[in-house]
Amino acid sequence: MQARPLVDVAVSVYGKPYQTAVTLLSLMRYSGQWIDKIYITEERKQPNGSDLTLLHQLLRDYNTVYFTPRFFLWYEDITKSYKRHLLSLPAFRHAVRYQYAWEKTDKSYLLLTHNDVLYRDDIVGAYLERIGDAVGIGKVGQCWNCPAYKAQKCWGGMYDQYQPDYAEIEQLYQTYGNVRKTPFQKIICADHSWPLPECRLNEFTALINMPLARRVTMPYGPAYPLGITDGVDTGTKWFRQISEMGLRATNFEYDPYAQHGWASAVSSGHQSLFDKSMYDAEEERAYQVLQNEYGLGTPALAYGKTVS
Repeated sequence: MQARPLVDVAVSVYGKPYQTAVTLLSLMRYSGQWIDKIYITEERKQPNGSDLTLLHQLLRDYNTVYFTPRFFLWYEDITKSYKRHLLSLPAFRHAVRYQYAWEKTDKSYLLLTHNDVLYRDDIVGAYLERIGDAVGIGKVGQCWNCPAYKAQKCWGGMYDQYQPDYAEIEQLYQTYGNVRKTPFQKIICADHSWPLPECRLNEFTALINMPLARRVTMPYGPAYPLGITDGVDTGTKWFRQISEMGLRATNFEYDPYAQHGWASAVSSGHQSLFDKSMYDAEEERAYQVLQNEYGLGTPALAYGKTVS
């Protein structure tokens, strides 16, 4: 019998210890049979006085690797700054989201996940069954922001088939507008008009084929690390570069398996980082799940409490 494939997990933690715990405990509940190590990057700077003690306690029975980078990069676009040359230095490069796990894993597959995802089924098994020879699998494209999607010309499942020229893209943006502050012209040019600016393998929850992806990504290849933001979003620079190399991702509508931003009243995990009342409400919802689904005790919400 062939040994089952093993997967490592990469998650970056900037606050939200209770949501992080729900993310990883629900993932292990449904997909633990595929998973070996969980690489947890705890950002050097943490918001809202976050205490990760409870998270560590809840994960004590799993094979976890904790890492704190020396630098806090947040969403800085280092591809166009004086800092980009520092990516040759491991200590700096490992501060990029997911990059420490990317370089340390010895598995064929690495699951990337945000720390505010609720898993409801075996998403890893579904990914492994469908990834084939693709560089990665997950939802492709932030189509809700894309004028080509609004024009009903493209969606994530056909991103590699719809390859318009620059003039058509310009017309689409003029007709349907641009929700981003970054001008699309800074992302594409006449000679490289594809993939579209909003195309990426959404790293909310995505499985990466490491033998394919690692060889083309820094420090082993020319593509920027996947976790870098280039003015559009995390992973768009990497996705554009690997697409131009001929690598393709598989679109998979994971909604029955996972819900991103599940604890948020606005379905956005990012917004609460700037609104403490929203942040606390989300963490309260997550704590209730930990109580109801994972046997945590029932004291009132307080950051840093211990397992009863």
